[in-house]
Amino acid sequence: MKLVIGLVGEKGSGKQTFVNFLKKIVLRQVYSECNRTAQDKPLIIRQVRFSDILAQTLIMWDIPISRANLQKLSLVMNDAFGQGSLANAARFSIEGDSADIIIFDGIRRPEELNLVKSLKNNILIYISAMQDLRYQRLKTRSEKVGETGLTFEQFLEEEKSPAEKNIPGLGKGTNLKIENNGSLEDFKQKIQQIFNKIL
Repeated sequence: MKLVIGLVGEKGSGKQTFVNFLKKIVLRQVYSECNRTAQDKPLIIRQVRFSDILAQTLIMWDIPISRANLQKLSLVMNDAFGQGSLANAARFSIEGDSADIIIFDGIRRPEELNLVKSLKNNILIYISAMQDLRYQRLKTRSEKVGETGLTFEQFLEEEKSPAEKNIPGLGKGTNLKIENNGSLEDFKQKIQQIFNKIL
């Protein structure tokens, strides 16, 4: 049966690291326990990032993919087409998907949380970390335009945006919470524990 994992978490909390490591755990576990080989049909894990849907729109309009632009676009879409517009786009993108595990990454609104809850065999996970630690991670990774030179004051302003400020509240509606304030190895151990619980 297909498993749907929904990830809620502030920027820089470690959502992408969670996805990357979970993929490694799943593939390693499946191949060792089921005696699968490279010739067998692989287990398919697909990541659907809500921000990717917005980023595709920005690319088409030749607008830089910055966090501010992603936030503005999500607000425009919701204002113009209703609060569930991004969730509907995400649902559309996975209809008929044959993946064994689908990871919805970057849930920021109740409609997106409810989308995952409406799907069969789902689990919602909240990943959180201390504010100053998340800021340092953002500056290090430079995933989006403007993150390299991001000041702490700018970071705090972004935290107040409608797309970000509701995340802790959404985290209360999840099944599991991971505090990612330690080392990478500590985080990986916590992901392994979750894998042992849910898979």
